[in-house]
Amino acid sequence: MSKEEKRAQMLSMIADWQQSGMSKKRYCEENGIHEATFYYWFSRSKENDTDRGRFITLDKSGRNSDVEVIYPNGVRIKVDTDLSLLSQLIRLY
Repeated sequence: MSKEEKRAQMLSMIADWQQSGMSKKRYCEENGIHEATFYYWFSRSKENDTDRGRFITLDKSGRNSDVEVIYPNGVRIKVDTDLSLLSQLIRLY
């Protein structure tokens, strides 16, 4: 099996696990996969994530313009997307 085929199989199995809703351990047990192998594949699948560490563009069309800030003490504040106010609220804690 070539590297490309092995990688495709690995990514397919990771996607199958994500769709299953099972824990990693249970998925491995039911599919006869060694847990260490699965965790290795899972970590390798994250290495080639090209969007990690980069800014992404968000499309605001059709979205609610409210933002909810939830503090660790449980206080929730819902505000319009005023970036200045939002920045001040985040710095409060």
